[in-house]
Parts: sequence; structure tokens; C-alpha cells
Amino acid sequence: MTTSRTTLAACLVLQGAADTATLAPALEQDLRGLVAVADEVVVYDTADHLTPGSAAFEATLHPAVTVVSGFWADDRERAQEAALAHVGADWALCVLAGERVTTAPDLLRDLLQRAVDVPAMSVRVDDVVRGTHRSARLLHRGCVSSGAFTGAVAEVPSSVLTVHQPVATTARVPAQRGVFDRV
Repeated sequence: MTTSRTTLAACLVLQGAADTATLAPALEQDLRGLVAVADEVVVYDTADHLTPGSAAFEATLHPAVTVVSGFWADDRERAQEAALAHVGADWALCVLAGERVTTAPDLLRDLLQRAVDVPAMSVRVDDVVRGTHRSARLLHRGCVSSGAFTGAVAEVPSSVLTVHQPVATTARVPAQRGVFDRV
């Protein structure tokens, strides 16, 4: 019996002014880390964060990375939905700039393959400001429309996937809404 491989995308929204001097090194690390985890990475850039010649720009030249230019309008939920519209994978992992993802890739793929009717999965988020909590960060593209989901949210074991938010990331995020709601 042939089974198709479950695909995973990572969605990264870059907000605010283009502070490439401080953002570029971290962004390069973000992109390289996400490419190692996901089949595709969608970057929704709301300013000119990715200047040609920078290391971050070079990281976007990876064939799995798609950069979409957009606008911020003080609405993370709208920006995240715009990023999700460009995802072709079965599942989307929603992350913020500066976050680090640790995963057991084979276990994660197996978990996603079995979660056929699950609209979203909560992930452990280690946040140095708000503490450790769970957040709906994995969205099943077949069960979610317009970034909203209904129904039960499954839980990803911490040993399979964890998101780490450093202080610099959380300081720029006044509130998490929509697909980032706590579970």
C-alpha cells in the first residue's frame, strides 16, 4: 500500500520597520532552522527586511523558501492569514521571527500523518516573559479555512515539538491572537 508523505510548512511573519542591522543575523538563523524542519517556508515580509546581499536575503534563495511582500496594518491575524494563503503543504507551523523550533522530525511527521481529522495542534511554547504555555501553532490546511478552526485541538508532546521564544521576540508582540491563541 502506498501512502503519501504528509507535508509541513512553516509560516513566518516579519512585522514592523526594516531594522536589518539587528534582525538580519537572527532572521538568517530562523530561515535555516525552519528549512531543516519544514518542506516549505513562507515568509510574509511587511517591510524590506530582506535586503539583497544580506545573509538573510541569501537564506531566502533556498528553493523551499517563498517570500511574500505584504503590509502590516497592525493586525497579526490578517498578516498570518495572508501568509497561510501561500502554503501548499498539508500542515502549517506558525512561528514568529526570532523563535527557535526544536523537533524530532520523524516523530512529528508520524504524528501529523495520523492526525487526519484534527484541525489544529497545540505546541509547548517556552516564553521567558509569559512562561511556558501551549498555543495552537500547527494548523491542518485541509481542516482550517481563513486561519480559523473549530473542533478539538490535539496536543503535540513536548518531546516531539517545542517553540522557544526569546525575550527579544516577545517584547515586540503585544498580544497573540487568531492562530496564536492559547489553548
